[in-house]
Amino acid sequence: MKWRLVAVLVGFTALVLLVQNIPLAYYLRTVEHDRIITGLQRDAFTLAGLSVEALEVAKPQPSAALSAPLQAYAKTSGARVVVVDNQGLAIAASDGSTGQDFTNRPEIVEALAGRAVSGERESQTLGDMLLFVAVPVRAGTNVLGAVRLSYPSSEVNTSVDERVRGLGVAALITLAAAGIIAVLVAATVTRRIRRLTDAAERIAVGDMDARADVTGGGEIGELAESFNTMADRVQDLVESQRGFAGDASHQLRTPLTALRLRLDLAAELMRIDDPATEQVDAARDEIDRLQRLVDGLLVLARADNRDQSTVLVDVSTIAAERVGTWQSLAGERDVRIELDAPGMAIARAVPHAVDQIIDNYLDNALDVVPHGSQILVSVRLDPAGVVLTVDDQGPGLAPADRERAFDRFWRGSQEGSGSGLGLAVVASLAQASGGTVWLDTSPSGGLRAAARFRTPGAPTAR
Repeated sequence: MKWRLVAVLVGFTALVLLVQNIPLAYYLRTVEHDRIITGLQRDAFTLAGLSVEALEVAKPQPSAALSAPLQAYAKTSGARVVVVDNQGLAIAASDGSTGQDFTNRPEIVEALAGRAVSGERESQTLGDMLLFVAVPVRAGTNVLGAVRLSYPSSEVNTSVDERVRGLGVAALITLAAAGIIAVLVAATVTRRIRRLTDAAERIAVGDMDARADVTGGGEIGELAESFNTMADRVQDLVESQRGFAGDASHQLRTPLTALRLRLDLAAELMRIDDPATEQVDAARDEIDRLQRLVDGLLVLARADNRDQSTVLVDVSTIAAERVGTWQSLAGERDVRIELDAPGMAIARAVPHAVDQIIDNYLDNALDVVPHGSQILVSVRLDPAGVVLTVDDQGPGLAPADRERAFDRFWRGSQEGSGSGLGLAVVASLAQASGGTVWLDTSPSGGLRAAARFRTPGAPTAR
């Protein structure tokens, strides 16, 4: 955004300079051209005054005395000067053309007719456009001759172009200054927007205490204040939701425990062949399921607390401990749990997150794998972090089900005993740790449940 803003400001300045300088350059060129013509006319009349004495004689002759000032003028100004008598013959010239007939020059004819003329025409002698000024030499009302000053138009244009070039240099300096100012202004504006963006991103990853910097005032300051107001309300709502889930789950545990005890007592008092025994057992199963749901809500409420700081953990060591813990239960179901992990795999995670993620993955796998099958727990290092995978040989999940599996209360089979919160807890713990989770097809034919954790110093996953 910074460079786009710079480009807009510099582009606008360039457009203003273009709109301003094009007509200004044309005007300056016209003024400079007219200034040169006016100066030539002044000089021509001055030289005409010097030529009166040489032209007043009956038959003017080439004058060395007159040629000297003409040559001096030509040397300093670069102009070609010629003085002719009333017959059009040159009596003095700066280029040595004394005695030459100039009656074939239209400007000489006009000057001998008593008119001062100036303009441009193509010169057959120079093969270029010629800028000229011709004025009559008078003695009273009599025209004694004429004086002509001429320049190649290219030399005059060079002089004019130097003035216009100065305008262009000034425009470039202005554009450069505008570029520097634009960079400073854009940096100031985008820095405040960047801070606001950073605050929004921090809230997005769970830092509910993040707030925008409101210093600086203006529209961005008002936006930052509105953002902070919104963040305060969101934080209050999230904390209220977390508190309600945790408090409600905690309050439900006591009556559920009491209800289970009463059902157990009722079952003990009933005869084995009592028809109500089956209904009491079904009620106890539902109480157990409800208890697991409440426990899951408590774990989820804690996992959603993103204020927990991450710590360094060895995923390989934790995986080995959890595999050892689950081996006995897996053995009862004739299932083997294998571990493939390096000696050490250090990652960042909130406390106990890796343990609970492995436990949930193994619990789900043991519920679906057939007897005599194998579950493989793997830990590996890759450039993006530490990857934990649990591969089973169960029926797997369809792609559509894998996308929904981490949703809260989603259950792939309504006949199962799960609460539908296990994988939601996994996802919440991984996000709180700055990691990611996903499901995929296992090379062994079942389901692969995976999680990636950040290595020390790695950026948080978004």
